[in-house]
Amino acid sequence: MNKNIIYLATSSVSRKELVKNNNLNWILVNNKFDEESYKSKFKVNTLQQAIDYTKFLSNGKAKSVANELSGYVIGCDSVAFIKGKILEKPKNTNQFEEMMKVITTYPHYLITGVTIINTKNFKSKTFADITKLYFDLFSDKQKDILLNKYNGLNNAGGYTLCPEIEKNTHIIKGSRDNVIGIPIKKILKEINNL
Repeated sequence: MNKNIIYLATSSVSRKELVKNNNLNWILVNNKFDEESYKSKFKVNTLQQAIDYTKFLSNGKAKSVANELSGYVIGCDSVAFIKGKILEKPKNTNQFEEMMKVITTYPHYLITGVTIINTKNFKSKTFADITKLYFDLFSDKQKDILLNKYNGLNNAGGYTLCPEIEKNTHIIKGSRDNVIGIPIKKILKEINNL
C-alpha cells in the first residue's frame, strides 16, 4: 500500500473510534464544510437520491480541507434511508426515540457516501457503500446505551453498530463496517487505485 498520509475529515465520534479500534494510522481532522447550508437544496425520496445526497456531502467535506493537506483525504457522510425518507442525526432525545421506533419496525438502508482525494496527483474517487439491515426491538437499556454511551445524537438514524446491539442486528446485504461508521475495506481498496 502507498505510504502517503491518510486523513479522515470527520468530527464523528463513531468514526474516530472505528479508526482507533482498527489500529489505522489515519490522522483525524475536522472538516470545514457547512453541510447544513446545502441540505435544504436536496429532495430525497428515493434510494438513488439518498445515494447522490451522501456522495455530494462527502465530496464537500473532503474538498473543504484537501488544499491544506498532503496525502489522501477522506470525507464521509452517512444517512439511514427508510420508507422514502432519510434519517440523519436526531436533533434531540424525542427525535431519537422516534427513530428507534422506525428502525426497529422496518428494514432500511444505511448509506455512506465516501470521497477520497489524492492531493499529490489530484485524482479522486467518490462512491457510496450501502448496507440493508433491520433491527429487533431494543430494550430501554440498549436505547440508553445507544443514546449516552455511543452518542446517539451524533449518529445517522441514532445508532452505530456496537456490541450491545449486535444480537438485535440483522444485515441482509452489505458491509458491517459501513454500519459501524465507515466502509474501511472499500476505502483501502480505492486508495490503492489512486
